[in-house]
Amino acid sequence: MRPLRVSVRNVRGARATELHLRPFSALIGPNNAGKSTLLDAVRLFYGSLTWDPARDRPWDLTSEEAHDPSWVEISYVLNELDLKELDLEPGELADDEIRPLDGDVLTVRRYLTGDGDRRQGDYYFIPANEDEAVVATGWREPPSRLGHCVYVPAVTSVEDQTAMSAPSPLRDVMLLAFTDPRVDGFLGTINHGLQGLRQAMESGPVRRLEERLGDALRPWGLSARVRVGELTDEFILGNLIDLSLSKGGSLHSMEAEGSGVQRALIAGLIQAAAQLRADGEPEEFRWILFEEPEAFLHPAQIVRLAHDLRRIAGTGNTAVTITTHDPKMLSASRTPPEALARVHRPGAAVRVTSPSPLQVTATLEDVRTRSLYTRAAHACFRDPAQAPPGDEENRVLYDLDPRRAAAFFADRVIVVEGFSDVAVFEWLDARGLLESLGPNLGVLDAGGKYELHRAVSTLSMFQIPHVVLWDEDAPMKDPGTSAERRAICRDRASLEALRAAATVPGATLGAVRLHGTIERWLGLPEEQVPAWKALNLGTALDETYGDSASVVRPRVEVLLEVIHTLFDGGDVTRLAARPAFAGCLISQDPAHPATTVDFQAEIAALPLPACRCAAATQ
Repeated sequence: MRPLRVSVRNVRGARATELHLRPFSALIGPNNAGKSTLLDAVRLFYGSLTWDPARDRPWDLTSEEAHDPSWVEISYVLNELDLKELDLEPGELADDEIRPLDGDVLTVRRYLTGDGDRRQGDYYFIPANEDEAVVATGWREPPSRLGHCVYVPAVTSVEDQTAMSAPSPLRDVMLLAFTDPRVDGFLGTINHGLQGLRQAMESGPVRRLEERLGDALRPWGLSARVRVGELTDEFILGNLIDLSLSKGGSLHSMEAEGSGVQRALIAGLIQAAAQLRADGEPEEFRWILFEEPEAFLHPAQIVRLAHDLRRIAGTGNTAVTITTHDPKMLSASRTPPEALARVHRPGAAVRVTSPSPLQVTATLEDVRTRSLYTRAAHACFRDPAQAPPGDEENRVLYDLDPRRAAAFFADRVIVVEGFSDVAVFEWLDARGLLESLGPNLGVLDAGGKYELHRAVSTLSMFQIPHVVLWDEDAPMKDPGTSAERRAICRDRASLEALRAAATVPGATLGAVRLHGTIERWLGLPEEQVPAWKALNLGTALDETYGDSASVVRPRVEVLLEVIHTLFDGGDVTRLAARPAFAGCLISQDPAHPATTVDFQAEIAALPLPACRCAAATQ
């Protein structure tokens, strides 16, 4: 079992919000965007957080909306064991709209406020493929097969994390120990031995106590019953287990330690949970909701915790959903872009951009087709198209490193072709020269001009506004040579792929294709050794930017002006006419004119008997 989708209606700022989930998912967005609201919605569904109308009901409902109910709905994919537990038949719950893998989908809605004959706090089953056909289930609590959630807040006390008599991460981890057959069997043996003691007590002192209490309560028509319980895991956790810290052989309170130790302790609990699951897989599903796991942690501990969270999510019976402000957490956990959800709040309402499985599948197929096309361009379409190596076609972008991951936290992104472009913009950023482009600007290295369409598809899927900057190879070849013709062919292919990807309104705001590399366009020497590119580019910019005889500064300024104008939707016609952009391609919207290439047909026709470079020069 695992959750696939969370829908929230009228919970704080989440007025009509939908969140698609993977086994490991990350909510990103600025402070006060609504990330905690979405986690709290899951907690309200499970009952680990109590509904408080003063806190949780939207304050800005209109008179027409005043009677709209508040509810949280979660869809789960179920395996055969889940179906048996819920007394359901395979295929009974199939929902092709949201199912990303084989299995049935169970959708359950909990009404946090009443709605007609739907009682507040009750759970209702939503049948597949039926519009709002809510069937009463009689559930006052979620079915045990749905498991429960473990919530780790970003800022809290150590006591809240280690309490044994109330829900806490430590208590939840310790409960896993009781799923071990040896522990469970030992408890059974003890309780069997205690059965004689219970019988003696119930027939002796307990019976006399009940009689005395019954005499006192008889005028009210009442009687008393005293039960002698068993030794349970709850009793052991609350009374017989204690956690303390030791230093130099002496025990002391955990509250005496700082925030870093607290988060390290939580990390240790998560790691312990991973080990316990590996040793004795419990059947019950658990959903870990972890707010800002990177808080107060050293970078090395962030990486370690990210690995452990990813490992737990991979066990198959646990989902992990985090909120984070740290790109390193995303890269260390190997979170692909499709597992991200961007949360923002343009007004009072929370908005979430979270790609659905169907949307991801369609995007991946388009990316794969265009990738085959651009790869065929390497040989000028004279060889069969080669599939991308490894499992590249199974994700939208490559694994995110911290620099690439940072782009998904940005409000605006400049998509560049490669490392040289990144080095130039990092140099400009370090000197405050990018401030005019916006306060939260990102730079995304696509990993080559043939991967620009992949980066654009990814950012467009999350509706992140971006401008594309890349260069032509043809001007760097000798005119009239076969090398120039091949370069023209490849430049054309990358442009057509980019045009095909830039179709989401408000996402790809424009593009600039420079005449040659960015170094050549700026008049800087080109370093051929990748390891020295950043250093030598920085040195060259240091030496030339302040030189009045150099073209570097005026070209940087006009390039930034063009990018700024594209971001703000201004007219770049005047700027495009500057001598600096002779031979360059500047477009307000690369999707217009839209590509006329039929990528599937082009790939199917390969290999061609002759190079089409002549057509590329038309």
